[in-house]
Amino acid sequence: MAFFQMRSWSRLLVLFALGAGLVGCGDLLLLAGSWMTPVDRSTLPPCVDDDCNCGDFASQAQAQTVLDAFARDPYGLDGDGNGKACELLPPVPLPPDPPAPPSSNPHLVLGNPSQAATTNPNNYIIQRNQYVLSYSRDRNLINWASWEVDAAWLGSVKRQDNFRPDGALPAGFYQVTPNDYRGSGYDRGHVVPSGDRTRTAGDNAATFLMTNILPQAAENNRGPWRELEEYGRDLVYQYDHSLHVFAGGYGSQGSLGNRSIAVPSRLWKIIVVYDRLPSGSLGVGGDTQVIAVDMPNTDQVDPDWRHYQTSIQRLEVATGYTFLDNLPPELQSALKARPSDVP
Repeated sequence: MAFFQMRSWSRLLVLFALGAGLVGCGDLLLLAGSWMTPVDRSTLPPCVDDDCNCGDFASQAQAQTVLDAFARDPYGLDGDGNGKACELLPPVPLPPDPPAPPSSNPHLVLGNPSQAATTNPNNYIIQRNQYVLSYSRDRNLINWASWEVDAAWLGSVKRQDNFRPDGALPAGFYQVTPNDYRGSGYDRGHVVPSGDRTRTAGDNAATFLMTNILPQAAENNRGPWRELEEYGRDLVYQYDHSLHVFAGGYGSQGSLGNRSIAVPSRLWKIIVVYDRLPSGSLGVGGDTQVIAVDMPNTDQVDPDWRHYQTSIQRLEVATGYTFLDNLPPELQSALKARPSDVP
């Protein structure tokens, strides 16, 4: 939480300057204002809540918005001090893909966040009985996955641990192998968790396809991310709720392997908690609980995932995706704007 620590030290410096007689009252007001001007974070990406870096942004324009929002560049985005953030990034984000063909896959019932289809190799859709995902050929990495969890998906099947390449990728895509992660220092992190698919051995094995895996810092994977996964399943086990989950990674902090598998700088997850109606439709309304989390993909991560709660609205800013677009517009707006607040 470097930014908040900076704010605290700033207040101490102001008090010291006043006590030492180093500044007058007028100068003090200017100094305090430069550090303590309130910032509306609801329209900024979640990284501003802990620590942003240039690898967290898809474009220079997005990084510039963060630089302009805070005085004195607390995240170090303007290395040469010329007022421009992260100048090596593309100037603007790539344009969105056109609407994808309709799908009857239940894991897309709340929408297709990036309009993934089979035309754009960097937004390539793979639909399975167990989940749906979008994949990037150039990053050799999953963009996002979408899946449902309820009691019917949870059973007693053991973890299969059969990591393997995904033959569903089309010609021209490199099929990442488990050995590509060897010696990298990163875990083979599941996006759709093994624990969410324990009904049959086939369901569980589907989570070990390498298209569902991303490079994840060990302390993140085995700490707050695992706790978040277990919290979601507890909502099913203890309260018989159903879940619709979106998750993925974005940004870049280098690559691993000879095939340049991108290492995401941030990891995110959205859990929509609902009770299925007798008709079989989703009971999603204005009082539906939504859990949204965005955390850095590092070992220096807070062990409590609750500290990384955010809103869907801010995740859309960070990722460029559009979530819940199959819901009525007014309901979408209400759920997206509400900050996640699991105590």
